[in-house]
Parts: sequence; structure tokens; C-alpha cells
Amino acid sequence: MNNLKQILAIGMLLCATLVTAQQNAYVAAESGLSLRDQPDVNGKLLTKLAYAEAIGVLEETDIKLIILDGGKKVSGNWVKVETRNHIGYVFNGYLSATKISKPIRLDLGQLHVEIKNLATSDYKRTHGLKKQDSTTIHVELGATPEGKQILLINNDYKHVSIFQSYENSISFMSSDAQCDAKDWKHFDSEWKPLKQITSNTFQTLTYTENDWKKFIDMSMNNLKTEIIHQCGEDWLNYFKTIKNLKDHPVGVATNRVFLKIILTDFENNITEKVIEFDIPQGC
Repeated sequence: MNNLKQILAIGMLLCATLVTAQQNAYVAAESGLSLRDQPDVNGKLLTKLAYAEAIGVLEETDIKLIILDGGKKVSGNWVKVETRNHIGYVFNGYLSATKISKPIRLDLGQLHVEIKNLATSDYKRTHGLKKQDSTTIHVELGATPEGKQILLINNDYKHVSIFQSYENSISFMSSDAQCDAKDWKHFDSEWKPLKQITSNTFQTLTYTENDWKKFIDMSMNNLKTEIIHQCGEDWLNYFKTIKNLKDHPVGVATNRVFLKIILTDFENNITEKVIEFDIPQGC
């Protein structure tokens, strides 16, 4: 009886080990990823896994594969995976260990736009812009619209341009709660064109330290004027040791990012659409 208990205990431990060993992965192939019954490109196709779909990696093989994708080599191995309905093999060159958000879609009528891998707090993943000029997307805490890929689909315009700008807010704190100004919005940057990767692919801008320095140089005097107005000149004593807007008790954060899509049709009529990304601030 004791031997049976030991065998059952070992079996349960092995099962727990297998469950723990399973790793989650996410499909990073934008056109989908083939799941086959064997670790071979000629294996039977079981299904096509969707972009951003979560799967469980059961086992890695030593069977290597190199794929030529758009002139670039993608190297990896075949791995055994589990989905909701199948167990099979996929090429791990198109798997990501980190969660991928499903694309955000913008319907502009004669143009569809996809924003790749941006986590949002909205349940809404498709925004209609045929009859309206703007929309707001609420970004998830900790996520950013910077450095994201934007894809133009079914484009029926003569020319499409995309520009980006941002809005910073300044906060300052004091021992007198009446002098706190945690949401004083101060500065909107100029519009800058997005980097165009291909004829139908753009990448949103990422803000660097140089962008912050420009903001700091332009804002310091105006910040002091605002503080004198709200709290009085005596409160400027707090600023004797402040060299930039990142020093306590002052803080600066980007709280909104904007994209402006300029559409030119074949009769040279121009339409503008604006997408606002609302960025939550942490506690």
C-alpha cells in the first residue's frame, strides 16, 4: 500500500513538473502561423494560428529551420505546442515570449489603418473615422504608443501622410495642499512626420532625452510664473536647488500623444483625421 502511495505521489509530481515546464508564447507572425502535425514544412496543416494568439509550448526540438522573409533570414527550431483545439508543431522564429496585443483598427472608409501591439484599457479595438474627424484611444497603464508599427490597408488615396505630436503635463507639490498643481498642462510639441518603413508601413516616434531637454528649456520660466500666480513668490524657495523639471518637487510626464493622418484623394482634396492616445499616469 505504501509503495502504491509513493508511485501515485511520484506520478502527481511528474504531472506538476510538466505543467510548470509548459511556457506561454504568443504568435508574432502578422499573417498567421501554420500549426502542423509533424515538425516539417511538409507536415499536415492542422490550422492557422492568428497573430497575437496565446499558445502553450510543450517541448522544444533540435530540428532547425531557416526561413527567408522579405529578404531577411529568420532562424529557429520546431517546437511542440498546445492550443485550445490542437497539439502540433510550429516554427518558433515567429513566437514571442511576451504578450502581444491585438491590432487596433481605424476605419477611414477608403483606407483602413492598423496599429500593432498597443495595449489599451478599451474593449473597443475598431474605431470608425468615416464620419468623424477624431477618436480617442485609452492606453493601458505602463504601455506607450511610441515605437509602434502602423500599417495602411486597402489604401485608395493618392497620398497619405502621418504626423505625431505630444502633450506634456507639469506637476509641483508643496506642504500646502492648495499650492499643488498636479495637472497643469503646459506644452504641446510640434508635429513631426513618422518614419516610413515601406510604402504602406510607418513607425511612430519615440521621445528621447533631447526631446525632454527642449521641453525643460522652454518651460522652466513659465513654470515659475505659474507657481507665483498660484502659490506666491515665497514658494519659489523650493526652486533654489532645482536644475531641471525632473527634480523634486517638480515632475513632468507625457500624458497625451497625437497622430494626424492627412489624406489626399485623386482630385487633390485633403482630409485630416486625428487620433488621441490618452496615457494614464501612475500613482
